[in-house]
Amino acid sequence: MLKSSLAGLSASALLAATFAVGAATPALANTTTTTHTSTINDAIPVTCDGPGFTSYTGSGNSVTHLTVNNAGDSWFTTTTEGTVTLHTLWNGASTSWTGHVQEWFGSEDNNKNAVQHATFNFNGTSTSDPSKSLTMHAAFTLTVNANGTVVVNNRTVSCQ
Repeated sequence: MLKSSLAGLSASALLAATFAVGAATPALANTTTTTHTSTINDAIPVTCDGPGFTSYTGSGNSVTHLTVNNAGDSWFTTTTEGTVTLHTLWNGASTSWTGHVQEWFGSEDNNKNAVQHATFNFNGTSTSDPSKSLTMHAAFTLTVNANGTVVVNNRTVSCQ
């Protein structure tokens, strides 16, 4: 899952950038950051029809929280909602839709396991034929244990 990987990498990159290779390692401090944005966009690794990605861009509200404790464990969540143009594969063709999106994503990583999960909802109409509508729901969960073994990998997608 691209988003899951990117979120996990974001927290890891933040920690890695804090320490130079070969330098003395300073003591970690608990850190919490919150970011608010009104321009929203994302890509999720599913479509209504076959493999590929669904992407959107628009305006609304997005809040991101990142917490890193003094052991280096991290928690990352993003909550997004707004009006967007969404692009996805539907009935064998790339189609665009305008409507409302709600998305929640979370990633929790520590020295014993990692969990990434997301919920995505969209309701809208076709940009080329407003008489057609799309309701899309997707949910993801990925859990990796301390040995690096994936122990949960669930994905559901429904489109109407």
